[in-house]
Amino acid sequence: MVEKILKDLEITGYFYDPQLLEKIQITKLNLFFDEHRQEFQPARIGMKNSLQRIESIRGDYTYWLNPLKSPPPFDEIFNFLSKLSHELNKSFFFGIKEFECHLAYYPQGTFYHKHLDRFEKDSSRKVSFVFYLNENWDASDGGEIVIYDKSGVELNSFAPLPGAFLCFLSDEFPHEVKSSRKERRSLTGWMHNKILY
Repeated sequence: MVEKILKDLEITGYFYDPQLLEKIQITKLNLFFDEHRQEFQPARIGMKNSLQRIESIRGDYTYWLNPLKSPPPFDEIFNFLSKLSHELNKSFFFGIKEFECHLAYYPQGTFYHKHLDRFEKDSSRKVSFVFYLNENWDASDGGEIVIYDKSGVELNSFAPLPGAFLCFLSDEFPHEVKSSRKERRSLTGWMHNKILY
């Protein structure tokens, strides 16, 4: 699996597996998700000193996790991400040191307009990743991530299928989350070439 990810990142800059997580993993992660539902916060945009909630741009709610203090249901995923980070450094010399991530849900009808996972004053994000935690999803439910090249041409679209995994080079692909007909769940994060914790 890791070899396939490395190959696709080298050729296209992104990788998608429609079912990386098994059903039992998704169920366990959703139990944790539901137990902490009241702790999710409205997601905001901007840098740390100027964060603001603008629902016309972004409508999700997030719950941040600390990869250094992994809740048991996430051990397998975090081990996978650590291994992947190591292999990315060996193959591409990214200098990845740590990753950060949060659980997220998009209520029905919400979205995230096109954006780039790289801040103007902070280029430490090297690879973006998403694990989809929806237990049931149909193509008609929407909620796709659409990625573009830097000139705005649509390159591909990825459905948030149960257990799907997507990763891509953070500074290469503007992308958006389309509106969905029901709540959309994920574990989303970024691999950084700086110390975070």
